[in-house]
Amino acid sequence: MADTDSHNDITRQAGRGFLFITGAKLYFLLTATFASLAFPRLFGDPVLFGRYRVVSGLLNVVTMVVITATVQAVSKLSSESGAPLRSVRRSAVVVQTFLFGPIFLGMFLFADELSGFLLRDPGLGTPLRVASLVVLAYAYYAVLVGTLNGTRRFGRQAALDVTYSTMKTAFMVALVVATGSVTWAFGGFATAAFLVLGLAFFVAGLGPDAGSGDPLKKRYLSFLLPLGGYALVLNLLLQADIIGIKASLGGGLNAWWSDPALADEASFAAGIYGAAKNVATIPYQAVISLTFVVFPFVSRATSAHDTDAANAAVAGAMRLASVLSGLAVAVLGTAGEGLLTLLFGEAYSGGGSVLVPLLTAVSLMALMFVGNAILASAGRPLVSLLCGGVAVAVQACLLFWLLTDAEDPAQAWTAASLSTMAGCACGAVTSLVFLRRVFPGAAWVRTAVIAVGGLCVVIGLDHVAGASVPWPVRSLAAAGVFTVVLVAGRAVGTDDMRAALSVLRRRR
Repeated sequence: MADTDSHNDITRQAGRGFLFITGAKLYFLLTATFASLAFPRLFGDPVLFGRYRVVSGLLNVVTMVVITATVQAVSKLSSESGAPLRSVRRSAVVVQTFLFGPIFLGMFLFADELSGFLLRDPGLGTPLRVASLVVLAYAYYAVLVGTLNGTRRFGRQAALDVTYSTMKTAFMVALVVATGSVTWAFGGFATAAFLVLGLAFFVAGLGPDAGSGDPLKKRYLSFLLPLGGYALVLNLLLQADIIGIKASLGGGLNAWWSDPALADEASFAAGIYGAAKNVATIPYQAVISLTFVVFPFVSRATSAHDTDAANAAVAGAMRLASVLSGLAVAVLGTAGEGLLTLLFGEAYSGGGSVLVPLLTAVSLMALMFVGNAILASAGRPLVSLLCGGVAVAVQACLLFWLLTDAEDPAQAWTAASLSTMAGCACGAVTSLVFLRRVFPGAAWVRTAVIAVGGLCVVIGLDHVAGASVPWPVRSLAAAGVFTVVLVAGRAVGTDDMRAALSVLRRRR
């Protein structure tokens, strides 16, 4: 009875943590969606939005490495039984300074060279230089968030996320309205990042601690470096196709010079594709909060050799990730051009041709992301890096091969989306095979298979219906059909409802 009560307590605590973090991530998704909807219209030109989207994509590759790797590495050390929290935080701050400080300086000092050579557009140097300030703020902010996550103070973590999302969106939109400038948009981003960093010091605290931190620095690096490498390849999966479109249409991937005459055309193509990619990342956003909750629980369970608790956490996370990802693809994939036109305007309707492959790619990446986070929390960060490396290697080879011959935006969009989908598929399969071997007792495969079957049914029916049915009706019908398949296949049932009610019910 005591063991049952303990597992029920863990379930309720994990569930509430998921609700806190999911609520914050949903709020972030709402603010990000608002920004994605507003910026194309506020800039007034797909070329300006394309420039913003390209710089944002390059910045995200770096900042998400900092955030993802740091939060998980600090959370891993902080979540262990008897962890010296202040020493963990102090050691992490020192490592961040020497590891990510030079990256910030490189972006800041060599922004002109990066924009001219990599992005084929020398005019992006100033926006990139201002955007690099975000990297500096994130290097320390992520340490504080990792401490909150590792000690399971999910409420405070969620509050910081909501506060930051609000400030960032408000500052960026206000400055775009006032100036119409890509540079000032990133100025608002950087301002919000430094303000939330100051707030995080008060929320999380960072007091002094006695004793040497060298052993902790080594342990921290042993997690941070492979996690950082994995985060790098993961975010290349998200952003390399947009950067590749900009580079290929702006002068060529195999050229050593930029062509200013093609810069605006390339920015236009990147803007249309980037808008479709914003919609396609919704499945990823829907499940990313799972990793923040499941990571400390799997870490604690594996360090305590509690196999049952680890299997329960893994099964719950992967089942929910499969359902949420599949539902997102079913609903959004049947919307197509109509949804893009509604969100961004008629100029962006061309992105509908690549929406389904992009949704499929990002959903596969979402499953890989959750699976790799679980493997890392179980003390196997190198496996996560291997899985991500397989994905980005396939994507990079196909991007270079296919984009080199692309002569117009439509060809570039098709080449980029197919390359990304192939890379994500290879990475997801590799990750899930490893996850099954490490946690053979975790029951999630059935749900994932039924979710895939539900998607096949939805896609088949949508193909038969064709364009004769308006897209809002098709999307609602897709959600209903997908749910029916899940219930009929017993991928979800009464036990799941009882677990959900247990999470929501207040403890007496």
